[in-house]
Amino acid sequence: SSGINAEYGVAKVAETQTTVATIKNRQQSWMSEIRLISLYKLTEENNRHPSGFDSDLITDGQFVDSLHREGSMRTYSHTSSRAHNNKIWIELGGLFRIHKIKIWNLRHCCQDQLVGSHIYADDKLIGTVIEPVANYDFTVADNDPTYASKVTLHQLLAKHIHILEMQVWGSGPFQNEDKFA
Repeated sequence: SSGINAEYGVAKVAETQTTVATIKNRQQSWMSEIRLISLYKLTEENNRHPSGFDSDLITDGQFVDSLHREGSMRTYSHTSSRAHNNKIWIELGGLFRIHKIKIWNLRHCCQDQLVGSHIYADDKLIGTVIEPVANYDFTVADNDPTYASKVTLHQLLAKHIHILEMQVWGSGPFQNEDKFA
């Protein structure tokens, strides 16, 4: 009788290990899917414009790419003044692996206002805006995995931050002990 119980116990342990491995593989597959993780996330800024160009507008998923006139754009965020150290940030709501950050600049004017801005994933510098263009793609190298719960656009110079959208592409959320790379 005890031999049968031992065999049963060994079989149950093996079955449990197989189930655990299957679940882990499925979780890793699901967690590795790269998707837009910033849509409708909470945002904030340190120099709010009094006329309602709030930071919430950078994660609403609405921007117009084809027209270059102020009246044709749906929504955009605009800091109040050309102060040093203007910041706008997205709280991601968890720890995510960051793969790409895309910033959609204004079309109707002032694209040079972002030149000199830094983009951070938590405290890690991801890139710097070096020229005035319509949009910026900051891609994180696969061999340099970056995990963050907040993404910040920081203009060090005395310039406005005004952008149509800031998109963060990534995977997760992860617990600290569950980082796969």
